Amino acid sequence: MTVKAPHAPSTTPSAIKQFSNFTRTGAGLEKTLRLIQALATIIIETSIDNETVRTWSTAKSQLALTRRFFRFFNFLDCFEQVFALLGSSSSSSSTSSAAEGFPTTLIELGRWTCLGLYFVLEDCTILHAMDVYPVSWNEPVIVEAYKFWFYALALSIVGALWGLVFASFSTSASAGKAQRHAKKGKSSKERQAEGSGPLMKRIVVDGCDLLIPGVFLGWIQVSEVVVGMAMVVSTLVAGRDIWIKAQQA
Repeated sequence: MTVKAPHAPSTTPSAIKQFSNFTRTGAGLEKTLRLIQALATIIIETSIDNETVRTWSTAKSQLALTRRFFRFFNFLDCFEQVFALLGSSSSSSSTSSAAEGFPTTLIELGRWTCLGLYFVLEDCTILHAMDVYPVSWNEPVIVEAYKFWFYALALSIVGALWGLVFASFSTSASAGKAQRHAKKGKSSKERQAEGSGPLMKRIVVDGCDLLIPGVFLGWIQVSEVVVGMAMVVSTLVAGRDIWIKAQQA
């Protein structure tokens, strides 16, 4: 008769270990720097000491420059998304499904195109930001880059809202099948929450981030403190998924 060895109890990693796992990923480290930059923005706007303002202003500019290296090649992912969307729309064989997804495809095409152009224009000015090769056209290029960033975030919010509306219509249309799905262990509310959760999170994150280019361009009138607080919210919400994935790796 064989005796099975008892299973070792699973231990939860310490907070320091979890934070280490998080910052070892590129996305996690970038979010950490972004959070510090957001806090620096709040400190600068609320402090009355000139030395403190000067110190944190330097830290904020250096953090912003460091984060630009993390997203230097992000335009490749954006244009890859554009090509994938173009390929999926051209190869769609179902007329009804194509008609339903056509507005979503257009919104996503505009979103990823604008975001890719933002990264390209921002990359063109990185040598100026590093004081390696100063140019006279830095400011107008950055302004145009922020316009494309604003458009991309706005389209992302519109796309998420469209997805929520379409999901609600789909849920209403499939109400007659609720009993059959309930037998499988999930109610209609649970299924709707699973589908709308990522869209709601996207609206919160992109809605907060929209203030950054909006204030820079003068299209949105709020204080820098509000911008810093919005950055904190969007960073924490977006960073949660990265944190979970880092612990599972």
